[in-house]
Amino acid sequence: MAAIPSSRILRPGLSSKNPDALLSFLVPSIQCMRNAPVARFSTSPALCKKDNNKTRGLSAVRNTGLRPRQTLSVKNKDFENQQLPKPVKIENKVTGTPDHGLWDFFKDQQLLQTPVEEQRHGRAWTVGELRSRDWDSLHQLWWVCVKERNRLATEKIERKRLEAGYGDLESTHRDRTVQETMKAILDTLAERQIAYQEALELAKRDPSIDLSRTDGPQYTQEPYDPLESEEAPYDAQPEPAVEEPAKAKTLA
Repeated sequence: MAAIPSSRILRPGLSSKNPDALLSFLVPSIQCMRNAPVARFSTSPALCKKDNNKTRGLSAVRNTGLRPRQTLSVKNKDFENQQLPKPVKIENKVTGTPDHGLWDFFKDQQLLQTPVEEQRHGRAWTVGELRSRDWDSLHQLWWVCVKERNRLATEKIERKRLEAGYGDLESTHRDRTVQETMKAILDTLAERQIAYQEALELAKRDPSIDLSRTDGPQYTQEPYDPLESEEAPYDAQPEPAVEEPAKAKTLA
């Protein structure tokens, strides 16, 4: 007698159902799988035959795919007779007023300078060279240095933003040279201020200068006195000194 499976003993209701009973919506796919050729001695899955469905893969919800009698936009059209908008031409080079004040922040109207161009500069001005300059020249040189430092600061921020990785050392040396020139200008002006204060103190003690006067010249020249004793001329020869007579030597 054949042994009864344990599944039937535990669940006797399974024997009453037909093991071949399948859901109705799976019948077409199962039928297709049964008709598909089986690959012998192979682990590759069996392939289903094509059902020649032209709408296979198209979404019915999103309504993708071409509709009946739908034309593609890539087909040749009569563009010559159509007035289509023309694209705007993109200009890579920024144009503007050539003498605009903001161009002073960029040397030769370029964003960044190469390290070779950045290190092309002279030495700083010395105090001895600036002593002979007037006020307007020193004022002009000071603002040239201020513009140069602003330009170097702009390039420093731009190199940090672009992560360029070059030009920091050359820019630092150039900035240090500009600062030395500005310090020399301040030292020159400080010398002139000290000299002015010393001259002012001397003028206060001079009787011929009246600093409180504002309606005319503050210096009054004294009248010339011809009888005033003058110093001896430089070509006059000094008188020889009179020697005393030598004393006679007494005999011992």
